[in-house]
Amino acid sequence: MVKAIILHGGAGAWRVRPGVEKSIEAVKKCTERGWRKLVETNSSLEAVVEAVKCMEDSGHLNAGYGSVPNLLGERELDAGLMTSTGLMGAVAAVKATRNPILLARIVAEKTPHVLLAGENADKLATIYGLPPLPPMPPNLAERYVEVLKKVFSEEPSDYFYKALKSFVTSNKTYYEIVREMIGVFDTVGAVAVDDNGVLAAATSTGGVILKLPGRVGDTPIPGAGFYASPSVACSATGIGEFIIRSMPCLKLSMEYEAGKTPEEALRNVAEYVEKTVGSNTMGFIAVDKNGNILYAYNTEAMLIGYMYKDEVVVELKPELKINIVKTV
Repeated sequence: MVKAIILHGGAGAWRVRPGVEKSIEAVKKCTERGWRKLVETNSSLEAVVEAVKCMEDSGHLNAGYGSVPNLLGERELDAGLMTSTGLMGAVAAVKATRNPILLARIVAEKTPHVLLAGENADKLATIYGLPPLPPMPPNLAERYVEVLKKVFSEEPSDYFYKALKSFVTSNKTYYEIVREMIGVFDTVGAVAVDDNGVLAAATSTGGVILKLPGRVGDTPIPGAGFYASPSVACSATGIGEFIIRSMPCLKLSMEYEAGKTPEEALRNVAEYVEKTVGSNTMGFIAVDKNGNILYAYNTEAMLIGYMYKDEVVVELKPELKINIVKTV
């Protein structure tokens, strides 16, 4: 009998992120809540949904209430979940739902679909009585203006912001809007395994700050932002476009299915990511059927929390990290 859970609060440039202490505390609290739910229900699905909902509600992580705004100052949220029993659901670009992970579960359990997007997904949330998304926290509104000014008054070195600036300045419509208004790549996720051997993954995000309206990243894409097979469950975070190109969660499952050890599988995926899309692009967490906790990232750092011998471990280390924690 084995239980295990690990959460992430995003991979990226944590040095420039304000309120890091509050983010760390949020991940610690949500790890505890996810673990408590896992113990009480012996359901990995209940555990990952509870953990991600907790992070969505915190206001200190880029998901749910704390989601960052797009280029025009709107919030568009994505989420997805999956279990090793075949349950799968996701939502993309929702603007009026506080907890998109709960909506993704409704899609999985109540509809014949896998992915719903936009205002009609929000209508489904209303039908099922999910709470609405509150106004943006003041600190996020301030951060939006600061990042907007920095990107368009300086020469950004980051790939995403450099490409964004080039697009906006060459597009008169967007340029006029941004001129009047005038990186952190994080997401939240949780993966778990219960005593029944069921693996579950859940991921939620507000996307990358200043994204183009309508942009959907990796979070609601099975195999990219989340995935669960009979062998392993995975949640990814980072630059969505690169995660979609490399599909790290699907790749990790394929490594397990090919008979690789956890160490071999983790290292192979990390090396594949570096070779395919380069460094400073992403991180991912995973739990396998034996209760091993895995994580890897090639960004400055990744905020993670997990249970080890009934104690919460929270890590935010500024270094390349590839690690496996044996919980049993």
